[in-house]
Amino acid sequence: MKDSSRYMLRYFGLFIFALFLMPYSLYAQFTISSAITNNICSGDAAGSISLTVSGGNSPYTYQWNPNGQTTQSITNVSGGDYSVTITDNSGNDTTIALVISEPSAIADNSQIDPPYCTNNGTIVISPSGGTAPYDFLWNNGNTIQGITEAGAGDYSVIITDAINCTATFAYQLTEDECFVTPQAYFTPNDDGINDTWAISNSQYFPDAKLIVFDRWGVKVYQNRGMYEEWDGKSYLGIPVPDAAYYYFFYKDKNDEQKGAKKGSVIIIR
Repeated sequence: MKDSSRYMLRYFGLFIFALFLMPYSLYAQFTISSAITNNICSGDAAGSISLTVSGGNSPYTYQWNPNGQTTQSITNVSGGDYSVTITDNSGNDTTIALVISEPSAIADNSQIDPPYCTNNGTIVISPSGGTAPYDFLWNNGNTIQGITEAGAGDYSVIITDAINCTATFAYQLTEDECFVTPQAYFTPNDDGINDTWAISNSQYFPDAKLIVFDRWGVKVYQNRGMYEEWDGKSYLGIPVPDAAYYYFFYKDKNDEQKGAKKGSVIIIR
């Protein structure tokens, strides 16, 4: 072998040997472990991520996203996706992604029927999210899943799930005006069918007044207080003729401007 060849092999061997003598940390990879505390309830800010880092050249710097913290660990944070860029003293860096989880938020999924004419409103809830089963506490003291026979007003419920996470929901029930609806006709022929004049919702007005006139304006019937269905007879107990009659219904006999309704009814025998 020529001397030049021996020289080149010797030089190459020394180069490889020198590479093995270079500091290991220059090529070492980061070793990172994390300890994550998840949030117990949706919307909490009690989560944390604690990092343990080795490899590279310490000390290390940290840059968290999205909250911008620069500490090795983050605490009191909400659920979501996080990433952190770790940079060693030699400028080498790596970025890792981490997740703080939490249960889905408690939802009420409510169905509301407002009251009409009386305290017959309902609020029924079908909760989801959180951790079933659920407990309920309404502002009126009820502990059932829904409330019935509710009047107009403000209501709220606290839903507590199996791990004591809570959510509060508020509702407002408004009552529409209660209207009476008289029948258009009736047939007082004593056959047991439609023999009296029904006025729906009249039972909700115990202080009402009803006046019925014939076509000449002569009063043929009057009722004060709770309405009793008219049987088509006059004051004297005599059946009035088959015809169209005209009425005024007042929700309050002492206030004829309050909820007055007028119309006609036909008697057919």
